[in-house]
Amino acid sequence: MSTYNPQISNAIEELQQNLSRTSRVEDWAKLMGYDCPKKFARSFMRQYEVRPINILTYTRLKSISMQLRDGQKSNFQIARAHGISDEIALNKFVNYHLGCSPSRIKHLSEEELDKRFEKLGNASH
Repeated sequence: MSTYNPQISNAIEELQQNLSRTSRVEDWAKLMGYDCPKKFARSFMRQYEVRPINILTYTRLKSISMQLRDGQKSNFQIARAHGISDEIALNKFVNYHLGCSPSRIKHLSEEELDKRFEKLGNASH
């Protein structure tokens, strides 16, 4: 059963607004005013019933895939906007989690992309 904690009640919104400087749970914990990432993770799990790393990864990948499909920014710009050093690191991150390259993401159907996100597990819930 989840318990409400006002200190992290807007944690997911803060993450979404600060993706360029929130690439690790430690960064997210600091953003939320926690000195100890483990304390943040425990509080987060009690409130949202999911590990913060799962939400962090899911949120970053969703945003990356939306920007890739939008086609308005280069892969380098997308990487930097998500706290990733360059397009090579972006390629490794996307490949590791979704099993395909960023350029492949651009050409997948919505259904195919959704299936790849399902493989991440139910991180969004």
